Amino acid sequence: MKYVSTTLEALQEEHQNALNDAQSEMMAVLGEAQNSGDFSKMQEISESFQKTSMLLMEAFEDRIKELTAIPEELPMEKYYGDNRTDIDLDALVYNGDRDYVLEFQKDELIQEVLKNIKENNPVFQTRRHLLKSSLRLTPTLAPVLYEIGNHCKNVLRLKADIEFFVYQSDLFNASCYPPDTNKLYIILSSGIIERFEKDELTFVIGHEIGHVLFEHFDYPVKHLLEVGKNELAPIHAMKLYAWNRNAEISADRAGLLCCQSFEAAGRTFFKLSSGVTSDTLAFKLNEYVQQFVDLEQVLSSTEHDPADWYTTHPFSPLRIKSLELFNKSETYKIFNPQVKAEITEDEMEAEIKRIMSLMEPEDIDNTSQDNEKLQRFMFLGGYMISKADGTIDESETHALSSIVSKEIFSKCMLTISGQTDEEIIQELNQLAKELDVVLSVMQKLNLLRDLSIISFSDGEITDSEVKVLYNLARILYINTEFIDKVLGDAQKV
Repeated sequence: MKYVSTTLEALQEEHQNALNDAQSEMMAVLGEAQNSGDFSKMQEISESFQKTSMLLMEAFEDRIKELTAIPEELPMEKYYGDNRTDIDLDALVYNGDRDYVLEFQKDELIQEVLKNIKENNPVFQTRRHLLKSSLRLTPTLAPVLYEIGNHCKNVLRLKADIEFFVYQSDLFNASCYPPDTNKLYIILSSGIIERFEKDELTFVIGHEIGHVLFEHFDYPVKHLLEVGKNELAPIHAMKLYAWNRNAEISADRAGLLCCQSFEAAGRTFFKLSSGVTSDTLAFKLNEYVQQFVDLEQVLSSTEHDPADWYTTHPFSPLRIKSLELFNKSETYKIFNPQVKAEITEDEMEAEIKRIMSLMEPEDIDNTSQDNEKLQRFMFLGGYMISKADGTIDESETHALSSIVSKEIFSKCMLTISGQTDEEIIQELNQLAKELDVVLSVMQKLNLLRDLSIISFSDGEITDSEVKVLYNLARILYINTEFIDKVLGDAQKV
């Protein structure tokens, strides 16, 4: 037996029809055996039906896996090319940056919007734009900048030259524009050039070069969301912004490679976040890094602001803490042998992942014994949200399949048809009581965020769907204002 349905909704119907046909056939033959008193035949028919049911279940689960299959990932060690540099970018990159890029490559909606952007927009002429909007700096005009540029080129083993531009602004800002084959373009504000020290500018310039090396221009987040506003869902926005934040961690590593001073990197973050560049404040690196502890407590509170999920940059204390970990890692020692490695790459990446998760609620451990209860709660909650407007369409079914594992999805799809709404609500209440003991506040927020995505999956949200979300928040002991914030921020995006 092999199912041929091309959608999850149609597959469920095909499977149910196949079970009904098998049952009807069994009952007809069983009736004949009962009439003749052939008990051995009746036993044979029963065993045959059980075997058929198992085969149908296997075929059903196999087809679910086919419909929701994720293509095999590209080998991690061969992902980044060497067209811009000879250093090992795969060793340097933050895993969270690369993993999102691999996910985006498999996302048909994101790729379709990217294709639309490329087909309907002329190629951006970086140098022409910069010459019209800013002042080009030559080695004669800005010898220090070009000295820094040459240093970064050597450290990062760049294959292209660097050209600098400046624009008038007291704000501290720098950016790297889309490069040409043989030239990188970095533009800085006059304020940052005048008020930052040489080693601080080296970190800034190295950071901007990092964005180029890791091809961060491939996913212009705001442009993607603008062009794809009718195709992309809030979950796409959250993932794109999360990737954008992770990309900053990779670029910071390139900056540290160039300045080779964690203290200088710390001063840079301090100036960028405080605006203070004079001796009015006495900069203490350890005290600045310690701010991460305070921020961690704030972000772990029940007052978590879901707007954090839609920001492009990590908060400075998170970045400096992540860079501190890189600074004492075996990974950094690959590029700077003079460093004393205190932690392994795996330890570093795991801790940075935890740190970055503070800007978006954490996930429950997939190996946890409570994980199945959590996913069951998510499916049943999502099902009730989808059903609230009277119908469950294909987009909502797909959304349900995206927030739980394939195994849990297939199990739930089989059992849900036999439950009444009252029975589902009772089960949700019981699951909420059991999960309340094991879930942190942040994990509950993450759960409600994912369920909120279901409400947007068909392109609109109804009052009845919001009502279900409110009820789910209440049984998890989360203020319903959080739901309002999530939905409000998602609608803005």
